[in-house]
Amino acid sequence: MGGAVSLSVGEWRIMERLWEKNPQTLTELVRDLGPETGWSKSTIVTMVGRLEAKGALTYAEGGRARQYAPAVPRERAALEETESLLRRVYRGSVGMMVNTLADGRGLTEEDIKELSAVLEKARGERR
Repeated sequence: MGGAVSLSVGEWRIMERLWEKNPQTLTELVRDLGPETGWSKSTIVTMVGRLEAKGALTYAEGGRARQYAPAVPRERAALEETESLLRRVYRGSVGMMVNTLADGRGLTEEDIKELSAVLEKARGERR
């Protein structure tokens, strides 16, 4: 994922599985994801191929099957997705995004403490 790469919901599911445990073969991914998603082997093969083409996955030849692993850490992929959402939906405004969350679902006291800690950390890093 040299540049920003957009992942579909299904591709995120595969990546989440690989971030949890890697490397994995296609057979292992099908065994783990098939029952919970209802996806066929061909669907998973197609999505793995797309992830490979996007540069989100790498593989090593291992025995009889390729061993797939994420090409980037989860944190980097999450940051790219978050920045994309921020640009597309909130015109780049972090404040507008947080305000929407606060208005839409309300913030718990724990949410507010967590946000305050994040903001204090950011303030400290800027000094």
